[in-house]
Amino acid sequence: MTTNNSNRDGNRVVEDNRLVYYYKSADQSYWEDLWSKELTPETYKPYLEGKLDYFEKIFKRHLPLNGVILEAGCGTAQYVTALKANNYNCFGLDYAFKTMQKARQIVDGLCLVCGDISALGISNNAFDAIISIGVVEHRRSGPDVFLQEMQRILKPGGVLLISVPYFNDLRRWRAGRGAYQDDVTGLEFYQYAFTREEFLRIVEANGYEIEAKYSYSHQNALSQELHWLKKIPGYLKKLFLRISKHIPYVNSELGHMLMIIARKK
Repeated sequence: MTTNNSNRDGNRVVEDNRLVYYYKSADQSYWEDLWSKELTPETYKPYLEGKLDYFEKIFKRHLPLNGVILEAGCGTAQYVTALKANNYNCFGLDYAFKTMQKARQIVDGLCLVCGDISALGISNNAFDAIISIGVVEHRRSGPDVFLQEMQRILKPGGVLLISVPYFNDLRRWRAGRGAYQDDVTGLEFYQYAFTREEFLRIVEANGYEIEAKYSYSHQNALSQELHWLKKIPGYLKKLFLRISKHIPYVNSELGHMLMIIARKK
């Protein structure tokens, strides 16, 4: 069992059919400290050019070009920056005040608001779309309060693009063979990884209709779960991961993250 708590992916156990990560509490001070290391003009260059990473096709397929969009839990606001460069009307919201203050200094014209996405001082039916990337999994009691608040501020028929860590087929296969029995003594809850079936049920139970499902960042998942990749030469690892991008099953089922597209009923 691993006891290395310097790696937030290193201490995991299965609880109630969820993969649970223990490391540090993902509170405001944690994120402010983590993001302070990423806030440089160089970091924002691709986003100022409109680069959307994994989300290029997903965002352009599902986000309304003429609607008002909120990224709930925007962190360093890199996607707010990129969406603005792509002519979307996007606001960012996060409780990391210092991070957003620094982002505004680096990128002119960002529309950022400081607040808690579990209790927003925003009127009902305010947004045409909401993006939430890797946020709701960090609440120990579960994601419902976030989903309910985002549902409240979405317009009827508005679209939610939400992602969480994915307890995917490979991880479940490993769990069935005795993986994820790490020593979590003295560590704090960090996040959940959900099966697709469970997270779909949670989203639907909070007033949404499912429109589409994606997984992404599969290279991250393969690197994390296939320990033999660490034992082969680096060029072979890179070749394997490059080839894996062209295997449909890997891309659809083995992502590190699960993204759900849903509409407010």
